Amino acid sequence: MSVSSNIKGIYFVLTCFISSYFGSCFIMLPSLPLAICLPSLYRTYVQFMIGTWMLLPPSLYELIFGTKIVVTGDQLERKETSLVIANHRTRLDWMFLWSVTGRARVSALLKIILRGDLKHIPGFGWSMQFGSFFFLSRKWAKDEKYISNKISFLANSDDHYKLLLFPEGTDFDPKTKARSDKYGDKEGWPHLDYLLHPRSTGFVHCVKEYRKGRLDAIYDITMAYPKTLPHRGEMDLITGRFPEEIHTNIKRHDASEIPTDDVALEAWLRERWYEKEELLKKFYEKGSFPVPETQRQPFFRNGANSFVWPIFLIWNAALFLILYLLIISPATRSYFLFANLTLFLLSTTGILEDLDRRCEKW
Repeated sequence: MSVSSNIKGIYFVLTCFISSYFGSCFIMLPSLPLAICLPSLYRTYVQFMIGTWMLLPPSLYELIFGTKIVVTGDQLERKETSLVIANHRTRLDWMFLWSVTGRARVSALLKIILRGDLKHIPGFGWSMQFGSFFFLSRKWAKDEKYISNKISFLANSDDHYKLLLFPEGTDFDPKTKARSDKYGDKEGWPHLDYLLHPRSTGFVHCVKEYRKGRLDAIYDITMAYPKTLPHRGEMDLITGRFPEEIHTNIKRHDASEIPTDDVALEAWLRERWYEKEELLKKFYEKGSFPVPETQRQPFFRNGANSFVWPIFLIWNAALFLILYLLIISPATRSYFLFANLTLFLLSTTGILEDLDRRCEKW
């Protein structure tokens, strides 16, 4: 990679990290009293601010690296409580999907399932705890009840949340494909060239828990990268190795079409993956997903791309202002130290995550 790409990559990583770090301290922490007094208002504020921040990485890689976003298929409906499933081609798919959710104007409503050890990372982890994201230990005996409690809130809320789930469990690479093939051989399933066999336990549990409240649809997203593939994950961010194009195909399945018993749900998920395998095979032959006959008009509403420049400018201006205040103001530096100590304690003691929900029960 060129020196220019490395500089851009370092700028991208630093901007994303520092913005989440400063955002946790200067934007999110001052709102904590609302979690105790007015949990609903607190939740609205937090969702808006995190949804706004989730537009920053897409604005950066689209403006700085010129990444092109191509979306085909069904619209992501804002006023639906839904489960979103996607193939896991790279370790960064979740971030690249923010370009889609941002244009569909559902970023503030999106919840993501993450590894439990990420929750304590200063900035990013703290912010995701404010946003009530899912943090799993990857021990099902512990995660099962945790997931049930979290989904119970999402499925009974009037805010129409969307939960993003990667049923494959990990990203696609030669090692994980070998393990997937071995697993498939054991179960008598065919080898897949572009995907890993989905693990159904978490998916089935999520669907069943959603149905105790509200589930309007399942959105099946297929992601593809026709040119550069960021196969090294976070290291590719630092070196500026971003995809020139990100293609996503969205297919909506109404909740009434989804089976109800466990065995049928497992079979339904596998069938979607076989369809996805054929779709990806044709994509890499032709370089694009098929455009449905009904998609004559632009996929997104007019002005859907308008967030890119404003978000880029607003967040960069905010970062420079906070840095300036930290340099010239002892009071700002003292507050910053206090905020770090407070967030560290709240995070490590488990108080920060879902604080608003616990306060509502008092």
